[in-house]
Amino acid sequence: MKTLIIANWKMHYGPIKAGAWIRAFRRERLPKDVDIAVAVPHVSLAAARASLGRASIPALAAQNSFWIDDGAYTGETSPAMLLEFGVQYCLVGHSERRKNLGETDDMVAKKAAALQKSGIIPVICVGETEAQNKKGETNKVLRQQVSAAIADLKDGGKVSFVFAYEPVWAIGSGKPCPAQRAKEAHETIRSVVAKKFGAAHAQETIILYGGSVDARNIGEYVTTTGVNGALVGGASLDPRVFGLLCRAAMPT
Repeated sequence: MKTLIIANWKMHYGPIKAGAWIRAFRRERLPKDVDIAVAVPHVSLAAARASLGRASIPALAAQNSFWIDDGAYTGETSPAMLLEFGVQYCLVGHSERRKNLGETDDMVAKKAAALQKSGIIPVICVGETEAQNKKGETNKVLRQQVSAAIADLKDGGKVSFVFAYEPVWAIGSGKPCPAQRAKEAHETIRSVVAKKFGAAHAQETIILYGGSVDARNIGEYVTTTGVNGALVGGASLDPRVFGLLCRAAMPT
């Protein structure tokens, strides 16, 4: 399976800067064995799509979606709308949305199922807080979040969902989770997937690491068994820095 690297711009870059970022990033020398996507704010999807033209690298991702295709849901964006921009991936359940907007495991599950049904690959974010980590509750939290998220997902026989392990205490802290601990967390996630879909499907499930990832440590994560790539925040905001990170993920 290819390594997958997803840039998460969070609430950065409106249409003008988004278009400029895409054009600059397309000039980067990128490794062939890495799939790359960029999760842009909804207001910048059109500009990013236009700057990509017919190019497929990076793939477009969204940062959120609702679970119903249309209706009286002011301010929401549906999977059907995202498909019109050619979105291939969509983040769901990011810790910042869980914390700041009160997203629950049930909401994350409904979003993931709706995206999968539409043909968009949900990138389901899971991870423990610092307090939970200190109490030794990481595996308990992950089993709960993953079990809830896959409750309504289907086994499509191909990559139809992705998990991103993002320990909340590592995001934006400059203190990334040690690779061995990330490996153990990924093994927990994979075991929960195996319980529902079987060992073969679990082995094919892409699981990313996220939390203070940069060009200096990405290589260690992707060479650690069970870590299939990364969800990158701050280090993705500069197209040249993100290009360097993508190359560092697959050293020659």
